[in-house]
Amino acid sequence: MSEAVMRKSVIKKQQVVEEIKGKIERAKLIVIFDFTGIDANAMADFRKEIKKKDAEIKVIKNTILYRACNGTQLYDKIDIFKGPSAVIFAYEDIVTAAKALKEFLKENEAAKVKAGLVEGNFVTAEGIDALASLPSREELLAQLFAAMKAPITNFVRVLNAVPQKAVMVLNAIKEEKEKQG
Repeated sequence: MSEAVMRKSVIKKQQVVEEIKGKIERAKLIVIFDFTGIDANAMADFRKEIKKKDAEIKVIKNTILYRACNGTQLYDKIDIFKGPSAVIFAYEDIVTAAKALKEFLKENEAAKVKAGLVEGNFVTAEGIDALASLPSREELLAQLFAAMKAPITNFVRVLNAVPQKAVMVLNAIKEEKEKQG
């Protein structure tokens, strides 16, 4: 192999490392998983599904991924970079991406989560599973709205009860006077 071809190859790899590094910096959630035993159709379907969640999947060579992870909490976890690796980069709602992965892994039991980063912090496979168990952003917002709305609703009920009780008292007085004649 000529020196010029080798030089181009090295430059190309450096560009790929920089591209992956950029994705790592932008992503709020990064999950590295072993995709052994998953057929191409299932992986293609999962790519489409995860793309709807403002996330993406990349199959990356471990050496390139390891270099791109330099400066992150994944870098010293060398065991993660063994075997086939696919990486999910979630840029917005990290819970929905984790939920989608959890569903995918239920259907494809051969695949296993290796580890990940949540907002730059190292997370084990168990941590990713726990993240997938959380309510989604929309569910949390709905719960927050319901909690904020409850005191107002209760206050309105109390306000409505005051005139109702006054009318009931007046009716009771009226009935009492009618009995007395």
